[in-house]
Amino acid sequence: MSAPALPPRVLGQPMNRVDGRLKVTGAAPYAAEFNPPGVLQAFALTSRIALGRIADIDTAAAEAAPGVRAVLTHRNAPKLAEPKPAQHSGGGIRNENRLPLADDQIHYGGQYVAFVVAQSLEQARHAASLIKIRYAADGPVLRREAGAKGEKPKKNNGEDVQINKGNVEAALADANHVVVERIYQTPQETHSPMEPSATVAEWVAPDQLTLHDATQYVKGVQDLLSKAFDLKRENVRVISPFVGGAFGCKGAVWPHVILTAMAARVVGAPVKFALSRQDMFTGAGHRTPTTQMIALAATRDGKLQGIRHRVETLTSPVGEYVESCGARSTGVLYASPSIAVEETVFPVNVSTPTFMRAPGECPGTYALECAMDELAAELKIDPLQLRMINHADAHPIHDHPFSAKFLKEAYQLGAEKFGWAGRTAEPGSMKKDGRLVGWGMATATYPAYKMAADVRIRLEANGVVRVQCAAHDIGTGAYTVLTQIAAEAVGVPVEKVTFELGNSDLPFGPVAGGSNTTATVGSAIYDAAKALHLDLAKLATADERSPLHGASPSKVVLTTVGHLSSEEDPGKSDAFADILQRAGKDFVESNGSFKPSLLKPSAAFQSFGAQFCEVQIDPLNPRVQITRFVSVMNCGRVMNAKTARSQILGGVVMGIGMALEEETVLDPATGLPATRNLADYHVPVNADIPAIEVHFVGEPDLAFNPMGARGMGEIGITGTAAAVANAVFHATGKRVRDLPITLDKLI
Repeated sequence: MSAPALPPRVLGQPMNRVDGRLKVTGAAPYAAEFNPPGVLQAFALTSRIALGRIADIDTAAAEAAPGVRAVLTHRNAPKLAEPKPAQHSGGGIRNENRLPLADDQIHYGGQYVAFVVAQSLEQARHAASLIKIRYAADGPVLRREAGAKGEKPKKNNGEDVQINKGNVEAALADANHVVVERIYQTPQETHSPMEPSATVAEWVAPDQLTLHDATQYVKGVQDLLSKAFDLKRENVRVISPFVGGAFGCKGAVWPHVILTAMAARVVGAPVKFALSRQDMFTGAGHRTPTTQMIALAATRDGKLQGIRHRVETLTSPVGEYVESCGARSTGVLYASPSIAVEETVFPVNVSTPTFMRAPGECPGTYALECAMDELAAELKIDPLQLRMINHADAHPIHDHPFSAKFLKEAYQLGAEKFGWAGRTAEPGSMKKDGRLVGWGMATATYPAYKMAADVRIRLEANGVVRVQCAAHDIGTGAYTVLTQIAAEAVGVPVEKVTFELGNSDLPFGPVAGGSNTTATVGSAIYDAAKALHLDLAKLATADERSPLHGASPSKVVLTTVGHLSSEEDPGKSDAFADILQRAGKDFVESNGSFKPSLLKPSAAFQSFGAQFCEVQIDPLNPRVQITRFVSVMNCGRVMNAKTARSQILGGVVMGIGMALEEETVLDPATGLPATRNLADYHVPVNADIPAIEVHFVGEPDLAFNPMGARGMGEIGITGTAAAVANAVFHATGKRVRDLPITLDKLI
């Protein structure tokens, strides 16, 4: 009897989420829902000033309040070791380089100044209200001041920040060139995941700590907490099976994680701290505001001769975050003989910024793509044609050829689906039912990242496959896609695979950031599957009862579902189950890994896309209504047609929010956000969003990884805000260069 054929390829199919039922029934456990026996509740008191010190603090009334177990301040907080992030794989991420309650100094509004632990949350909150604090306040700096000298970082995550290719100044000064020079601004924006951050800390032994944490990096939390509390790394266990959205704000170890573990040790009981929505605006990062000065020089026929991109961003006095807007947009998008990027970071008395979906690329593409639209208008060239003229076949800075780049195809398909050929050039020339109609477009881009990962695969005699990696699903569908990859790599039906993640006890997994999880963990899965097949082949070829007996194990390969066959004699085949049964084994287990190469790549790995937007605006009430949106992406091979589309939809929606609504406004008197909830900090709702078309072009990028896939989590937001802004200009003739584009800026 011949072995059954391999099932239809599961990669690329629109498979439903394997964790979908758990989520819709409420059975998927999130960090704040873990309740170890005897768990206590914590409430944090935050600073009401942005700069100064605590002159006096009186906690007597709070300590005497009902149910209170501890009140921690800088006066009595245990002194911890400074947890320096490691330079090797597994090192945690700290954006705020100051331990909580370390001293009486106040560096920003919303800084933690006291931590109350009580039997109930209500008791903890009430006790916190009884704490009396007298501040010695100084005048805070909340924005870049004239004459201030910032820092010009050379590197950000190993990548060049400052770029100088060719002679940009000469290109800008050439009288034969058309020059456009503009300033674009993006405001402070705050991640607003459905699930606020939360930590539950339990000391299961004096030297053993268990954390349930809403994190994008269990191994990173394990690393930094073990250092802070002087523990063996393996004695810190971090569990995070489900994360309700993150967008970057849960990638770093923020002060609340350390505070919760500290409090649990002090009181000798488990402690839970769930950040309020208000806490999220100062305690878990944000996207820094940017001021971007872009100058473009081009010939009359549209060929770029020089691009200068100067960027100013902010960070906190206790942070070192760099946004890298210019290097990650201007440094990769267009061919030009001269390109200069200059990035400057200024410290201000605002909480520390952090990664936010497509950090750098998102605000960077907004400014660059708006400037390209302005250049197109100046040259009287179609905006899409201008981009085609300046398409970069090789990386503009490193000159490596791009691997599997299909940006021109994305432009062409997007234009076809959108009907771009019907666009009239003159702003305000298109109307419908008395409303102004505007069409805008922009380029999207995001790097293809790979990090490090280890994977363990166990094949059981009953055909069940268990795959383990301390990776994460932050709501993006990682459980499902990694299950699909494992099914195809091992050669079993997808329903036989169970993927375990979100636990630091498992083999090493990377941070869920940089859209790297599928590429990284998927590569490690393929390596582990290869090792598994070799182990099975060794068992079979050494067994006289096997049809594969005597064959070389290296010549035995997966050819059909659950079966290995001889390359030299394909008619000889043996089933996984039969191999294990004859060997008397209940399972076989193999490990695999992926480590990024330290060698310089011979190709540039980057994803690209095209965004097309239609807006309609009533000239008497100029509120921007987006009526159509088409997004076409080239991200290599699509792993799951359903989750991939959802990723791009989510990115586009978030980009629309950036364009039209999102802005964290600071109270100049306190330095605290005046928009500290989802009533005041506006994000898109259903009424704001039209039906969004998503399409994919291109071929698998097999030079990048065995699946041929590049990440999709972040590219969808890039270029979106620019496409909206360009459409608004086309409709109204008014160019809004500071986001968000609100009604008052169009009146």
